[in-house]
Amino acid sequence: MMELSFANPAGFWALLGIPAILLIHLLQRQSRRVITSTLFLLEQLSPVSAEGRRLERLRSSFPLWLQLLAVLLLTWLLVQPRWPRKDSTQRIVVVLDSSVSMRVFREPMLAALGARLPALAKAANHTEWVLIESDPARSTIYSGGEVGALLATLAQWSPRLGEHDLAPALRTARTLLGGNGAALLVTDHQRPVPEGIQLLAVGAPQENSGFIGMSVEGDTWHALVKNHGASTQTRTWQMHGAGGVSQAATLTLEAGQMQSLRGGFPGGADRCELVLSGDGFELDDRLPIIRPQPKRLTVAMQNGSPLEPFQRRLVGSLANVIDVAEKADVHLAMVDPTAAGPLLPGIAFLQSSGGDTRGYMPGELIAERHALTADLGWQGLLCRDVPGVQAVESDDVLLWQGERPLIFIRSTAAARTLVVNFDLLRSNADRLPSFVVLLHRFIDTIRAGKVAPEQLNFETNQLLQVASDPAGPALKILPESARGVICAPEVPGFFRVAQGDKTLLTGAAHFADPREADFRQSASFDGLKPVIAKLLERSSQQDLLTPAWALLLGGVMLANWAFTGRGRG
Repeated sequence: MMELSFANPAGFWALLGIPAILLIHLLQRQSRRVITSTLFLLEQLSPVSAEGRRLERLRSSFPLWLQLLAVLLLTWLLVQPRWPRKDSTQRIVVVLDSSVSMRVFREPMLAALGARLPALAKAANHTEWVLIESDPARSTIYSGGEVGALLATLAQWSPRLGEHDLAPALRTARTLLGGNGAALLVTDHQRPVPEGIQLLAVGAPQENSGFIGMSVEGDTWHALVKNHGASTQTRTWQMHGAGGVSQAATLTLEAGQMQSLRGGFPGGADRCELVLSGDGFELDDRLPIIRPQPKRLTVAMQNGSPLEPFQRRLVGSLANVIDVAEKADVHLAMVDPTAAGPLLPGIAFLQSSGGDTRGYMPGELIAERHALTADLGWQGLLCRDVPGVQAVESDDVLLWQGERPLIFIRSTAAARTLVVNFDLLRSNADRLPSFVVLLHRFIDTIRAGKVAPEQLNFETNQLLQVASDPAGPALKILPESARGVICAPEVPGFFRVAQGDKTLLTGAAHFADPREADFRQSASFDGLKPVIAKLLERSSQQDLLTPAWALLLGGVMLANWAFTGRGRG
């Protein structure tokens, strides 16, 4: 409910005139010596004391009350009182920065909003509140007319994103704002904001050190620690594993310095956790690590084929692969361009022509936009002009040379096959890194689509792609997450994804966003003061008696002059 407000609260400083006036009236006038020959005829009315200025008893007088009244009238005019309009309404849209760095400033944020939002509420007779965050995956946090309920909801909010673009959320805020009201962004450092958005920053520079990344090679893990602060920091770290907790080791880092740690999994286990002595930002103080075990693929090759040496080198460069003779996940087969028939799932290489009578293929090499060809260069590829497989309209071509599809994907209900539509033995493709990378990427898509257990390391909040049985129950992440999609936990830790009783993914989530762990640019800023004054002006009206109070002030000052001018009081 809007109350009487003042457009210029600084005007209350004028009330200091009251003690000043009282002090003046408490001071006794210094007596004057008058020499006259008729002094003996005057009545003896000597003052109580003639020893200079000092405080005496305050005496009520007409000038005293006039001067006090003048101060009160002047204060009333300076504070510019405004009376609320009963029909005044406004909408306040609050946008919270969902960056995880805001976790450090939770208490300052609650204190700042607890002080500012009630002041905004007083700017109109009715206020509609909308609380959203910059995370596009989350819906509106609060919508209603009670600022207390908004603050209670805010106390349960937890940011979870790394560095991200706030512009979409700010555009949404401006759309929700509509007419009268204000939209504000709550963040932890000063940043430019679009017109119509007010900034409330609640941050402050902080010293922080933490883990920024990890990798696993065989039985050895590697972890990287960085000092994000501006001064030297000394921390201790320990490894928690199946065999217990290791002895604490000291780590001293200069400002901005990074240091590598390495070790093995304790007791032959496949997981461990590195723990750094704590500071204000907890997410980068713990680093869970799991020994990666990708899904096992079975690969079938045609023994004795001319491409067998290349195929064996390719299989040898893959992780967690078993060579089988019959049914497999990936078939490395030869395809006869003149023979019709279904292709096996995997990679089909064009059968060698057996001769080298033609020249090289004419035309420019052009790669289609596709995830398998992203950032790959093909300008060094040389292929002989030999008969190839005829592509059909449903094929997904990845690489052209002129009008010839060199590499394409053929998908049917029974198989998905990558067709290498040139003679590999009479080309330099096996020495071209882009070609080998493309084959690896395609095999990785087969691995990703296979329904089988695996264990991997992820970043916190990372979206997970888990292949599952479409006829089975829904996937569940354990520990359970409030999100509607399957993603890694918001805080570092171990987790698993299951379908029914079958565990499909065992993972370890670690924080790895050094931008969010750097608090040197964090700062505070309050851009709401002018907004509150503007909202008050829109939703209220000024005192209609202001001219009368000004005239009364003038009359009081004239009356005071008239009395004091004749020596009265």
